[in-house]
Amino acid sequence: MTLAPLFFDLDHTLWDFETNSRLALEQGFKDLGLASLGVADLPTWIRHYEAANDHCWAEFRAGRMDKATLRGRRFELALEACGAACPVGFPGQMGEHYLAHSPCQKTLIPGTLEVLETLRARGHRMWVLTNGFDEVQHLKMDNCNLTPFFEGVYTSDALEVKKPNPQAYRLAAERAGLTAAEFKYVVMVGDSLESDVLGAQQVGWRGVHFAPAGERHPEAWRTIQSLPELLDLELKA
Repeated sequence: MTLAPLFFDLDHTLWDFETNSRLALEQGFKDLGLASLGVADLPTWIRHYEAANDHCWAEFRAGRMDKATLRGRRFELALEACGAACPVGFPGQMGEHYLAHSPCQKTLIPGTLEVLETLRARGHRMWVLTNGFDEVQHLKMDNCNLTPFFEGVYTSDALEVKKPNPQAYRLAAERAGLTAAEFKYVVMVGDSLESDVLGAQQVGWRGVHFAPAGERHPEAWRTIQSLPELLDLELKA
């Protein structure tokens, strides 16, 4: 039996982005005195930041915003939405604080370590393919002890191309040293239907949609609601 090579997304798939981000935002709310600038409370701040962050990431993925702009702009937009004061240079300071604290958070999606341990014991080769910033994603993995499970971590930042661009998957496979024969048996696991499933399937991989909320999309090769369900799938070549 030949085991399928496995690629995993990181945020929202292994690393609990929402929980960890909110912990970092809470720390920033306190440390940077956002209440004194007119932000009503922490839930208000989190709500407006997450909306601004989603907008900025959409702009980044579309190529209309660069990395340096995104890091501060999302905080600027959130402050504006809160009706708060926005001193010159403050969004940049907030961005630095967030990037210093967010990757240090250690909450993982339930079952992550157990599933990775089992897959490794079975003999699967595994890599991470993520649309995040290179230094940040590596910090997250190191701090959560995820790094030892994977042969490599490929970020859109380092690859200079983002999922679901077909070149992202091809470059990751090339850097992983996969042969043409192995390439067609890859399974990609992730929470984004577009980036982790449809994009991967476009190049001939099989996509496993991690959908904790229970949504079902028939175009996905397989759908799971929890990571342990991955162990029940036929992950073979």
